[in-house]
Amino acid sequence: MFYQKFSPAPHLAPFVECYFVWESRHFISPKQPIVIESPPSGFGSLVANLGEPYAVETTKRGLIPVPTLFLSGQSTRQYKLHLTGPVRVVAAVFRPAGLGSLFGLPMIEFADERIDLTAVLGQHTNLLAEQLAESQSPLAKVAVLEGFLSRQLLRHNLTPDRIDHTANLIVSRRGIISINELADDAFLCRRQFDRKFLQRVGVSPKFYSRIRRVGYLCSVLANQHWNVSDWQDLIFRAGYYDQSHFIKDFTEFTGQNPSVYLKINTELTQFLRA
Repeated sequence: MFYQKFSPAPHLAPFVECYFVWESRHFISPKQPIVIESPPSGFGSLVANLGEPYAVETTKRGLIPVPTLFLSGQSTRQYKLHLTGPVRVVAAVFRPAGLGSLFGLPMIEFADERIDLTAVLGQHTNLLAEQLAESQSPLAKVAVLEGFLSRQLLRHNLTPDRIDHTANLIVSRRGIISINELADDAFLCRRQFDRKFLQRVGVSPKFYSRIRRVGYLCSVLANQHWNVSDWQDLIFRAGYYDQSHFIKDFTEFTGQNPSVYLKINTELTQFLRA
């Protein structure tokens, strides 16, 4: 298994969280696919699948194949990847409002969806898929993606606005922040802020804050060894002061209570957002 993450160029950093290349050449039987669970990360993505086709299972759509080149909006619940062959994936992971800002898309329509890029931007994006397939190294693949996004940025002469700023602030604060404070920071009334945030990110600011809190917890669990006795400290760091509230949120977003998740989860949080 090969996985490598790359940082974006400074001019794209307000919109792009990272790039990653994920490859595995191990044999996987189509009759016995590997199923990998992942909680919602709080980040949309542009994904190119250069290996064998695979499927994703969500509560919204059930089990469906993913396009070769697609945009993925906010995930609101745990999802499962069903891998049936060698993995060769390269992706750009966007900051919460990044997709909506760079492509001018109504992100509310992309929540829990994986939509073919050609259906969104047209047939000219087939060239992007060809360039990625022809690139010989992970760094070359990332350079192709970054060039595509840089042209998108220049075409629309974009600079980050207050919605980009406040959405990124939720990430840096791990979801522990007052929504009214964010609305004030954006110089908008609460109703206007909620509407603009929903359109740009795909979910409401309150719901997104909940996603980030649980996403932070899952990221910590994926990258460290935690015992049940450590949970009180972890819960406190995530901004929960009531254990029943923590369990309710965690179970809602992951589909498992914390004890079960810690024991048997096989999700790829570190591949999607470590």
